[in-house]
Amino acid sequence: MDIKILTVGSLDKTFLINGCMMFLERIKHYAKIEIIEVKEIFNKNEQVAINEQTALVIKKILDYPDYYKVLLALHGQQLSSEKIASLLRDVKDFKKAKLMFIIGGSHGFNLTIGTVVTFQLSFGAITLPHQLCRLILLEQIYRGFKIINNEVYHK
Repeated sequence: MDIKILTVGSLDKTFLINGCMMFLERIKHYAKIEIIEVKEIFNKNEQVAINEQTALVIKKILDYPDYYKVLLALHGQQLSSEKIASLLRDVKDFKKAKLMFIIGGSHGFNLTIGTVVTFQLSFGAITLPHQLCRLILLEQIYRGFKIINNEVYHK
């Protein structure tokens, strides 16, 4: 299975870098995984920044036409860890085994992003900093593979 995580911005806190590296190493036992970072756009006008960021990310997403694309979004569908595992299994078995998760930046995206993604996933009604969202996503991907393989999750 080939998993890409397309994310706006890079990590700048040691604890997040270490946590993400730990889960990336664990996931590599189950799938090929790659983080693709795009530069976060800052502008005095927030709406201009959102529109430019959305266009930049859509352009990058279009480079991966064969991938099942999952946008992390506040108003997306909430799934249990078991349902996330089912999503991983379905993509692996029935959708060319190519999966891309997309994480926005501090200001998010405009609604245009919805036209190029397959599914929108929410980790709940709380707002997560995009860097922390990356760590949580990696943990859930790892947990999903443990569930799929009926393996004990070592906390």
